[in-house]
Amino acid sequence: MTNSTPPADKSRKKPGSKELPVQDILPETVEAFLEKNPSFLKERTDLLAIITPPEKKYGENVVDMQKFMVQRLQNELAEYKKREKNLLKLIRENSDVQTLTHKAVKALLDAKSFEELIKIILHKIPKVFDITAVALCIEAGKSAPATANDLGIIVIKSETLESLMDAGRSITLRSNIQGDKIIFGTQASKVKSTALLRLNFGSKLPNGLLALGHNSSTGFDPQQGTELLSFFSYVLQRTIKRWLIQNM
Repeated sequence: MTNSTPPADKSRKKPGSKELPVQDILPETVEAFLEKNPSFLKERTDLLAIITPPEKKYGENVVDMQKFMVQRLQNELAEYKKREKNLLKLIRENSDVQTLTHKAVKALLDAKSFEELIKIILHKIPKVFDITAVALCIEAGKSAPATANDLGIIVIKSETLESLMDAGRSITLRSNIQGDKIIFGTQASKVKSTALLRLNFGSKLPNGLLALGHNSSTGFDPQQGTELLSFFSYVLQRTIKRWLIQNM
C-alpha cells in the first residue's frame, strides 16, 4: 500500500530565510502550495496581517463580516507587535539602568575616605548615570561636618529640604522643570528634570538630600519606577553615615 501523503516540499523557505525573487513566484505556485498545505496560514497567522482581505458583493447596505473580521485580526496583530516591541525596549532599558546602578554602588563602596566619597558622588556619579548635575545637600546644625562647604556639600535649612520633597516620600521625581539654583548652582539652567533622594542618617546626625539633574525634560519622570534609585539611595545613605560617624 502506497503512502498517499504528498512528499514534503523541500523548496519551502523557513521564516526569516532569503526571499525568492518576486518574478519567480507564479500565482499557480502559491495556489498549489496552499492546497497541499491547508493549515499553513493557521500556523502562520502573522501573514494575515499583510494579506488584503477579499471583498464580497452582498448588496449596497450589507456588511462584509469576513472582511471586517480579517481586518480586526490584522489590527490586533499590529497592536500586539507594537506592545511586544515596547516591552522589549523597556526590558533593555531597565537592564541598562541596573548595570549602571551596580557600577555606581561599586564606586561608592570603593571610597577610602570621606573626602574621596564626596568626590565620587559629585564627579563620578554624573558620568556613570550620564546626567547633567549632582548635588549633595545636608541640613544645617546637628553636627554637620565643618568641612562641608569646602568639600562641595551644600548646607541648607531643614525647611528648605522638606519643601523640595513630596510629603512622606523618600524619592521625588519631577519632569519639565527649571533646576533650582540653590541646589544646582551654575548648572541649574541646564537641569530640566530631577530625582531627589532623601537621606536619613539617624537622630544624632543631620538629614541629607542627593539631587540628580538631567538635561532632558523627561530624563526623570514621576511615572518611572524607583526601585533601583531606592537601592542606590540606601547604599549611599549607609556609606555616608559610616564616614560621618568616623569623622565625628
